[in-house]
Amino acid sequence: MYKKSFLSLMVMLLLATTSCSSEEPAAIEPGGTISGDAGKTLIVYFSWGGNTRTVANHIHDLVGGDIVEVETVVPYPDTYEEVTQIAPGELESDYRPELKTKVENMDEYDTLIVGTPIWGGHLTPAMKSFLAGYDLSGKSIAPFCTHGGSGTAQSVSDIRSVCPNSTILGSLAVYGSQAENSRGDVEKWLEQIGILKNN
Repeated sequence: MYKKSFLSLMVMLLLATTSCSSEEPAAIEPGGTISGDAGKTLIVYFSWGGNTRTVANHIHDLVGGDIVEVETVVPYPDTYEEVTQIAPGELESDYRPELKTKVENMDEYDTLIVGTPIWGGHLTPAMKSFLAGYDLSGKSIAPFCTHGGSGTAQSVSDIRSVCPNSTILGSLAVYGSQAENSRGDVEKWLEQIGILKNN
């Protein structure tokens, strides 16, 4: 009886936390901005559950240009439970999976808009692997993420560590549950960092 009541209480607390977090607006964190022309822009993202893809598509609708989804050679499992078992070990060992995604013309881009879900407070191994695969010196990187309550966590620091010679712009954090409705926040963010011009 006690065990049943305790479990019911825990489920209620979890649901309450989830419902509260879903009402939170997207967080725009301060950082660099682009002055003048952003040049040619690439939107690149990794999405496991689809939320980051949704935000990336909002960005693409607003900015246009090229968009690429990062895909691993060995796909991640389909179930959340399996991914949560794999991710901690990958993050701890700084594992960088082999990717199917290749951008042959990276030199043509001046700005990268980089999207990732937050796994264990960090950039996903797939996105870290992608960024480490190119010389991004002198390019501007605008980070965005989807999350369940952590905000950007350590993901921006992770990007800085992999891309030490890039300019990191202000970042955007969107609750995964709010991805579909985040277009307004995305537009505001793109204007604040100078990628989208406010007419």
